[in-house]
Amino acid sequence: MAHAVRKYLARWAEPEVSIAEAVERRYERALVVPAYREEPSLLDGYVTAARTSRGTTLCILVVNAPEDAPDEHHHGNARFFDAVLDRLDGVKAISHGERRAFLGALVPGKLDVLVIDRASPGARLPRKRGVGLARKIGADLAVALHGSGQVESRLVFATDADALLPEAHFEQPEADPSLSAIVFPFWHDAGPDDGVNRATGLYELSLRYYVAGLAFAGSPYAFHTLGSAMASTVEGYAAVRGVPRREAAEDFYLLNKLAKVGTVAAARSPAVRILSRASDRTPFGTGASVRGGERPFYAPECFSVLRTLLASLTAFAEHGSIPSLRADLDALGDASGTVTQGVLEEFGMSAALEAIGRETKQPAARLARVHGWFDGFRTLKLVHALRDRVFPSLPWEQAVRAAPFAPAVPSGSADAITAHRVAFAREEERKVAPR
Repeated sequence: MAHAVRKYLARWAEPEVSIAEAVERRYERALVVPAYREEPSLLDGYVTAARTSRGTTLCILVVNAPEDAPDEHHHGNARFFDAVLDRLDGVKAISHGERRAFLGALVPGKLDVLVIDRASPGARLPRKRGVGLARKIGADLAVALHGSGQVESRLVFATDADALLPEAHFEQPEADPSLSAIVFPFWHDAGPDDGVNRATGLYELSLRYYVAGLAFAGSPYAFHTLGSAMASTVEGYAAVRGVPRREAAEDFYLLNKLAKVGTVAAARSPAVRILSRASDRTPFGTGASVRGGERPFYAPECFSVLRTLLASLTAFAEHGSIPSLRADLDALGDASGTVTQGVLEEFGMSAALEAIGRETKQPAARLARVHGWFDGFRTLKLVHALRDRVFPSLPWEQAVRAAPFAPAVPSGSADAITAHRVAFAREEERKVAPR
């Protein structure tokens, strides 16, 4: 086991890693799934992927609930927990310390399920930790199992309860030593509610529009950040100290950190299918966004400003001159330039870039440091500032029509949202490099 992984497990991992000592069987890989108020049928979504991938998959299912959840949520979780165990063959308790865990087979020889109890009295999650802590518990245990030799793959796969994983989903190349994470193609399938389907489709389109805008701007953070469709390497995971213990957006923050320590690669594989549904399990994210109805899109000008900024930061990596960088930013124009420079100063640009110029002499290393400072989170903050102060968001059709990075869609499409989703998805697929 690498020193960084041992250090992480010893200092920052959750107590559930001790359960690894009680797991006797060896597995090809681990899949981590947080589950709160779900149905046991969620396990069916992983069977095809497990059957069509080599070896046996261990699904680490973290059944969780916040300690302040309503009683009906706790009752629902208890029913869910019991129903999951009823579906498994040869269930045995492998609890260690204060935590309960149960291991059984869903598809003997192909898919086992390790159920972690963080939903019973005394085991529930603290307030405002939610899905982030649940995902971290499962991923920490997966890393520990890899370290002990019980899990072969150095990839820790992640998904959610509403996902259907495709054939051979787990057959991903992982030999690249620079790899820190993989993001998978995804698609939201329609459910029984037409209103939810439309809202979900529009939300998905907004995600694809944003990532396309980042790619147009030349951002190294132009990738999707869905917990349903990602995997991290154990080395990268340990280097960034695991999943942030947040009640939402933990996937965004995790991948933002992983991009700083290695390569976030896009998989060339079939899409993870996600059910369209409204949800109040997290305060924001896909399920919560669907409840919000219509949503405007960022004006394309936000990404044009970002493009100019990133080009200027790339030039700074070559020449190391902050005055030259400021001159480039002045060329943006009065409002957008003023806002951009103001936001960058709020981020501590002068001190950060002076340190980068002083401490790093090679342009490539300097650029890596620059992108580590102006990361995916700060990129989003700048886009929000431009939206709020200079370029108001637009109705989605107007934004997509004006965006220089939006792929063409045949006119007269019966379902315009779906047509644009398909066009963006195909463009993403086209750009994925073979690995």
